Amino acid sequence: MANNYLQPVNNHFTDDFDKLADVDDDLFLKNTRPKPSQSQRSTNPFENDNDDGDEDSPTASSIAAQRQAYAEKRRAIEQRTLDSTNKSLGLLYETEEVGKATAVELAKQREQLEKTSQHLDEIQSTLRFSQRHLNGLKSVFGGLKNYLSGNRDQPPTATASPTGSQTSSQEANSNIASGSSRAVPQPQATSAAQRYDNHPVSRLRSDASSSSASMQQQRGNPFQAQIDSNLDDMCDNLSRLKFLATDLGTEIESQNELLDNMNYKIEDVDLKMNKQNKEIKKLLTK
Repeated sequence: MANNYLQPVNNHFTDDFDKLADVDDDLFLKNTRPKPSQSQRSTNPFENDNDDGDEDSPTASSIAAQRQAYAEKRRAIEQRTLDSTNKSLGLLYETEEVGKATAVELAKQREQLEKTSQHLDEIQSTLRFSQRHLNGLKSVFGGLKNYLSGNRDQPPTATASPTGSQTSSQEANSNIASGSSRAVPQPQATSAAQRYDNHPVSRLRSDASSSSASMQQQRGNPFQAQIDSNLDDMCDNLSRLKFLATDLGTEIESQNELLDNMNYKIEDVDLKMNKQNKEIKKLLTK
């Protein structure tokens, strides 16, 4: 078997060369390879130069099916993206409405705190007047006690001095009361809705809506225009929420300071009332 591989190469073609030498040229040209029929197509893609494009071929139909599948996937992705932006935009609008309602409630709460602080100021002024009256009563009771203890030989001018001090204290109290009534400031009657509408953050909404409408008209693609419009609205809404949150934080800090001041006033009123109650009980026991 190994001897077959050791034979010369020319020995395999000697018979063919002898046969080809006897073939005529005309006979060789007549016996050329026939053209392939329609059923027997070549596998070489460069041999089929069909410019018309056979739509019924499996390759063209598969490409069309792939394009249709890609188009459907693209429409599905676009729809999901549009639904997601619409949902996010709706949540942002709801958050903004909650922030506006919170701002209105904080404005109402500020009005109540300011009224309470004013009532505490009035209570403090009333306690100051009552303290002056108590001082006058103590002087009167002290003079009566001295008179009843046996000092009847003294001139009547000595007993008239407490009454003079009492009248002077009453005049001073009336002057202080009139001055305090003039010094109390009157708050301006402004509603919470007007305060929020006059805020610069509320005026940004109209400007943002007009700018988004003008940019939407410049877009040619409806889907892209809708996405861009939603993104612009989300950006504007986020900026408004940022300013609104800053204003709410500032308002809460201001109200905390107001509550601290009210706490000091309440403690002062409590101490003065306890002191005056003790003095009144002491006067009544004499």
